[in-house]
Amino acid sequence: MSFTLPAAIDLVDRAKENGRLAHAYLTTGPVGSGKESLAIRMVGIANEGVDAAANSLEDLRNSWVSVIGPESKSRRITVKAVRTVEHTLQMAAPAEVTKFAIVADADRMGIEAENAFLKTLEEPPEGSRLLLLSSRPEMLLETILSRCIRIDLAGKPGPAELDDATRKFLDALRELGQSGSVGISGALGLMAKFSSILKSEKSEIASRNEASLKEEVAHYRQTTEGNYLKQREEYYKALTEAEYLERRNRLIDFLMMWFGDAMRQQSEGKHLDLPEYAAATRHLAESLTTDDLSCRVEAVEKLRSNLNTNVFEALALEVGFIRAFA
Repeated sequence: MSFTLPAAIDLVDRAKENGRLAHAYLTTGPVGSGKESLAIRMVGIANEGVDAAANSLEDLRNSWVSVIGPESKSRRITVKAVRTVEHTLQMAAPAEVTKFAIVADADRMGIEAENAFLKTLEEPPEGSRLLLLSSRPEMLLETILSRCIRIDLAGKPGPAELDDATRKFLDALRELGQSGSVGISGALGLMAKFSSILKSEKSEIASRNEASLKEEVAHYRQTTEGNYLKQREEYYKALTEAEYLERRNRLIDFLMMWFGDAMRQQSEGKHLDLPEYAAATRHLAESLTTDDLSCRVEAVEKLRSNLNTNVFEALALEVGFIRAFA
């Protein structure tokens, strides 16, 4: 479940009041969703008033709040940076002060840095809290994910921002409704369009990351050991997969918005996530009952759930689109 920033702040505030603040949190969400703002407020909730003048994570830095993030040209979080976190958390703090370590873009840790951080996560010093911020939690080790309370933030309020790939998919949804094509053939045709868009997206992601890897190899070949470049190769491979999964999940989010707008139009709701496609979702709202739309939403949720397992992607998509559109 995704929260708006105010709802997430309220959630943490109530946890503090009930004495149930966790020792580690992972805050996720797209760019602009408020991950840094939530981190600032969490520090303030645990230590009343310290966030009053803080406008950024940098403003929080002091002897008991450590903030680390990607560094240098490689844009990665180093083991050395993780060691500074350990040092800060081990230092004495003023009475009744909660020490914090904040890791921005936590998915930029490599395996060595993650393993170093895991030791702190498993045995956090008394009176300390760990906050990890990430737009790509899929990049993090499962052992790190399992030790954090996760707070997923929703994107910015208002109409969703559309890129070219998303527009192609939404146009295909609109064309399906206009054509009146129903049944398995229509569902599989839409799935083929979805898969084609994803294939193109993955190719673009891979090309971009391969170019970045080549730049690093050219820069570091003469100054580092071969093991480092091998690690960077593995990093970019994992990054490509994580970015692909992020794009796939994002397209499924838009499919949910499509059906959500149709349900809002049935109930005469004023807000639409996809106002450009209001005529198409209105047509869908008039063509189906509320129960029918609810079943389609459930089918998409089931598809999302299946894709988050080790299931064969093509089969999951085929079954999911048939359930949602046939």
